[in-house]
Amino acid sequence: MKQIKLNTTNRTKLGGNNAKRYRKNGQIPAVIYGESGEKNLLIDEKSLSIALKSILGKAVLIEMEFDDGTDMRYAMLKDVERHPLTGNPLHVDFIEVVRGKPMFATVPLHFTGEAYGVKNENGIIETHELEVRVKCRPRDLPEMIVVDLTSLKVGEAIRVKDLQAPEGVEFESNADDVVVTCNSVGGDAAAAEEAK
Repeated sequence: MKQIKLNTTNRTKLGGNNAKRYRKNGQIPAVIYGESGEKNLLIDEKSLSIALKSILGKAVLIEMEFDDGTDMRYAMLKDVERHPLTGNPLHVDFIEVVRGKPMFATVPLHFTGEAYGVKNENGIIETHELEVRVKCRPRDLPEMIVVDLTSLKVGEAIRVKDLQAPEGVEFESNADDVVVTCNSVGGDAAAAEEAK
């Protein structure tokens, strides 16, 4: 499980105009909410940018440090509101994670291997899901779930129930949800049907 640290400052002035002023000074408004209550924060833009890059494509636990002497909290990134043109963060939401208690998270899927159907049957891979919902304790949170495509043939699918859950992790997504399929090129439906 990957873990990063973020230092934050308490945000006392709320509202759109104040948020613009904060952003002009290189501070991004943020909020953390959960069991310990809601807390309005500011995060240094450069620190946030580094953190967001290291989180990209992974499920990561964040250690939130507060400048007001409040106890540190663990959190996960919930949402990033971005500027429509520049893509720069405008506001960030974090959700608190309580150590020792089961948590729910969305974990990205990482696809590996060349499918048998692509290599030998002129098939193409179609991805239906890029992430999966899991339940686990914070210490068991995987950065990603690896999906091995090697044995996938034309006309076959990998569903959530076919995935290998790491120890201490349960899948919360529907077991019958299709994650990825191998389809025949050129719409040869008969061959795909035959391979089922």
